[in-house]
Formats: sequence, C-alpha cells, structure tokens
Amino acid sequence: MSKPAPALRNDESASSSNVLAASAAGARYLILLSISSRLLTFLVNNLLLRYLSPSLLGISVQLELLSISILYFSRESLRTALQRQSQNTKNSSIIITNLALLCLPLGICFSGVLGWSYWRGSEVGQLPWGKEAVGLYVLATIFELASEPGFALGQAGLRYKLRAGAESAASLTRCLLTCGTTIYFARQGWDIGPLGFALGQLGYGVVLFLVYTAVFGVPYPSQIPTMKGEKEGYYGGLFEKQLTGLAGTMWVQAAIKHVLTQGDSLLVAWLTTLEEQGTYALAANYGGLVARMVLQPIEEAARGLFSKLLVDGNSVAKKDKKDTSKQEGKAAAQRTLKLLLRLYLLFSVIIITLGPPFAPLALQLLAGKRWADAQAGAVLAGYCYYIPLLAVNGVTEAFVQSAANTADLRRQSAVMGVFSVGFGVAGWWFVKALGMGARGLVAANAVNMALRIVWSGGFMRSYFTGGEGKVKDEGKGWREIIPSPVLVSVAAVVAAVVRAPGVSELGMIKQIATGAVGGLVLLIAAAVTERHFAMECWRMAKRK
Repeated sequence: MSKPAPALRNDESASSSNVLAASAAGARYLILLSISSRLLTFLVNNLLLRYLSPSLLGISVQLELLSISILYFSRESLRTALQRQSQNTKNSSIIITNLALLCLPLGICFSGVLGWSYWRGSEVGQLPWGKEAVGLYVLATIFELASEPGFALGQAGLRYKLRAGAESAASLTRCLLTCGTTIYFARQGWDIGPLGFALGQLGYGVVLFLVYTAVFGVPYPSQIPTMKGEKEGYYGGLFEKQLTGLAGTMWVQAAIKHVLTQGDSLLVAWLTTLEEQGTYALAANYGGLVARMVLQPIEEAARGLFSKLLVDGNSVAKKDKKDTSKQEGKAAAQRTLKLLLRLYLLFSVIIITLGPPFAPLALQLLAGKRWADAQAGAVLAGYCYYIPLLAVNGVTEAFVQSAANTADLRRQSAVMGVFSVGFGVAGWWFVKALGMGARGLVAANAVNMALRIVWSGGFMRSYFTGGEGKVKDEGKGWREIIPSPVLVSVAAVVAAVVRAPGVSELGMIKQIATGAVGGLVLLIAAAVTERHFAMECWRMAKRK
C-alpha cells in the first residue's frame, strides 16, 4: 500500500518577510549541500584522473549528457510550474502530487528514445561495456523520476533539510561506488570502461528514491487521489488545468533552454574527438566548480522565493488577494533581485581580476602535468570571463520563470529559439572556421549568455515599471547593483599587476604568492567599500 499524499508542511508563514527568511535558510542548506557534494565529487574525480584516459573521461561526459537530457525533458517544466502553485490553496498537496507523477511516464518515453539512440547510434554504445553503461544510466534516471513526487512536496513545504539529507546521501553513494569500482578493477588489470560511472549514477538514483519513499511514500498510478466533487477546472479530476497548461508551455521553453545550456556538450560531441572532449570537460568542470557549488543553489532558492512572492500575479494564482499584498510581494522581489545582482557583480570583479592569469597554474596543481596542456589552460582562463555572465543569467532567468505569464513565456521561447540557432552558428564559426577549438565554445557561450541577459533585463524593466503593478523604485534605482568605483579601480590595478609581463614566468611559489597578495588587497578593498552591503546580506541571511 502506498501512503496518501501528505498535507504540505510549511516551515514559515506566507508573509513576504517569513518567505524571505525561509528562502534564505533554504539557500544556506542548498549551498552547504552543493559545496559538500561538489567537493566530494571533485576529490574523487581528482583521484580517478590517475586511472582515466582523456577518451574515457569524454565517454563519461556523453553519458552524463544522456542522463541530464532525460531528466530535463521529463521534469524541468513540471518543477518550474509547480513552484507557481500556492501552498495555501485547497487540495494543494494532491495537485502537486498528481502533476509530479507525470514525470515518470515522460521519463520512460524519453529514456526509450534517447537511450536507444545512444545504444545504437553513438560512439559510446560501440565501446566495450558501453551498452551496459547506457542501460544503467537510463535505469538511474527512472529511479530519480520515481522520487519526484516526494521532491515536489518537500520543495512546496520549504523542507530544504530533507532535500539536503537525501542528495548528500545519494552523492556520497555515487562517489563511493564510482571510485571503488574503478580503482578496484583497474588494480586487478580489468578494463571496465565507463561501468564505474554508471554504477555510481545508479546508486545515486536508488538512494534518492529510497529516502523520499520513506518520508512521503510513492502513490501508484491506480491509487492517485482524485478531486471528488471538484471536476471542473481539472483534467479527469486529476490535473489542474491552468497549472498543466503552464507546464506544457514551459516544456517548450525548457527544451530550447536545454539545447542552449548543454549546447557546448552537443557541439563538442559533434565537432571534436573523444580525447578533445575529455580535455574540454576537464577545463569546464574546474571552471564551473564555484558556479555549481554556490551560484546554482542560490539560483534554485531564488526561483522558489520569487515564485512565492509573486504568486498573486501569476496566471494560476488565486484572484481574491488584495492589491496591497501583491505590491508588497513585487517590492520584496525587486529588493531581493537587486541584492543578488549586486552580490554577483562583486563576485564577478574578483573572478575576472584573479581567475584568468592563474587558471593554468591552478590546473597544473590540481590535475597534474598530464592534463596541464596549453589548450586546457587557455580554456580554463577563458571560462573565468564566462562565469560572471553565467551567474547573472541564472538569477535573471529565475525571476523571468517566476514572474512571466503564459504569453511572456511563449515570447521567451521564440527568442531563445533564435538564440539557439545563433549559438550553433557562432559555435561552428569560432570552433571550425577560426580554429579556436574549445576556446571557441567558451566564446560562443559568452555571446549567447549576454543576449539572454539583455532579454531578461528588458522583461524585468517592463514588469516593474509598466501597468497597474508599477513598483516605486527606492534608493538609487538599478544603479544600486553596480559595485563601488573605488573597488573597481583597485581591481583594475591588481589585474594589471598580476598580468604584467614576466609574472607567468616566475616560479610556482612566487606565482602563488603574487596571487595571494593580489587577492588580499582585493578583499580588503571590498570589505571597506562594501561593508554596508555586507551587513544587509548578513541581516537577511540571519532573519528569523
């Protein structure tokens, strides 16, 4: 017997201040989860580099792309739509459970199509143990999707501790299985190819499924609770019509966004060899480590926060709320958006100042001389300029997905479709025509990300200044997000010093000392010029 869909448990009330506090606490949990799991994965991967060839690392990248694609097409639009569902409406837990259950049949369909294409048509499926690895990755995604109702209920109830515990246990299991099997069979002299990565991914999916099943249970399709006496407004008495329609609209957008987000992986697979794919994957993984550990959790928490603050303005929200409540939510969302953008721009100043000149040295220290070739170092240096665009786009698109109505989302999908075509053309031009290799992929990504930021910025401007819901801009307006001119000037001086001719020719110890001194000067300048902003961030994070 499966458990009935539980009522949502809210850790905070629905007021703007309490939602902000709960979301800040949730962001802390997600950041700690991300840092711990990413660092663990990072350490395991560095250990595995001693046993992996560039080709095998390239195979693991393609298998990861398979898993990400199945999960993204199956659940991303549903997850985003469910964040628009108010937890205070009648039958909200049943609405969330029913819609989340659609992830599993969608996942089975996409697993069949994409898994078969990898099995028969890709280079991975033709390698030793390749077909078995593809099968295990597909099975792992099915387990993950089966746990989606529990994940959705936990997110709606702001139960971030539950998510942190589930994903921490799953990440630990994946690392232990991947590392243990790969090292054991390598020492035995057996070549198991990508099987170690596949077993680790399967362990991740199984643990997630077990944890969420233990907490919420998983209703079987025949036992999904129905809306007795409330058939109007629902498909078959199961799926809320407006929310389901919004999920369908978002699926188109999610598909286009996935092509853009994973476009570098798709272009790498199309334009380069497996060995070149492994080299690019190493540089991209190191370059995006901070972004995945810190920025991605903030983006997820921000999307949930914006959805709750702006729920009264969404098409699926309740219509009987007072205008004052709606205005308070929009004002709180605007303040939070400004705070996050300023925080990201401060982060960008540090990354752009110190990242590119010391990226090749960091790669040599972390991955060893075997991987520290000129191409990988140059790709990692270029990636440092790309990270700030990645960060800003993450939070601006999180806001758009939370605030946009169905018509806005359709317009965004059309624009992103144009961007995807442009990205493919730019990628081919930079990689093939100009012969930039992996560095060309970074350049194409940067151009695409900048265009997406411009579009999101235009949407935000019209959202806050147009129509009846205009929000009065307090303080200095959007100029508030710009870092202090003094800090920018100090960063320019530090950047010039660490990039001076001859610095890269110094010994390793002297280069590290130069970077440390430059970083210390930059941090002191930031502490002095941004102290008031730092206190504001601290008060928000500690608000109860």
